[in-house]
Amino acid sequence: MGKTRRNWAVGTLLAASAVALAGCVPADGLAGSAVSVTTDQLATNALEQDDVEVQWLSCSASTGRAPASVDCVGRTVGRRKISVRGEVSQQLDNACVRGHLTATVGTRRMFDVHGLGNCGKRSPTTS
Repeated sequence: MGKTRRNWAVGTLLAASAVALAGCVPADGLAGSAVSVTTDQLATNALEQDDVEVQWLSCSASTGRAPASVDCVGRTVGRRKISVRGEVSQQLDNACVRGHLTATVGTRRMFDVHGLGNCGKRSPTTS
């Protein structure tokens, strides 16, 4: 009887964990933390490819409905302000975000894109 009760408890715990995790992922597949981290990394890489020395960049994303609203702030090594803003409608394999993003360093617009990262032939991430 003890073994059956223990198996039932483990099964119940696993089922509850699965429900809790499923509740954290929005129906549209965009999780705010994943979108913000991926956008942060991809925007930093894009800026550095344009010869911007990024000291730091921090992004936040609010997801309630698709698209996710993204707002990033940061500084260059030369202390210029970095701003990346826009909307992300799709995140692909943590290597691409699609939507509309604009980056500004100081007063200069660095990019205005509808996809950031390697978006070729990727499938949507479900995090």
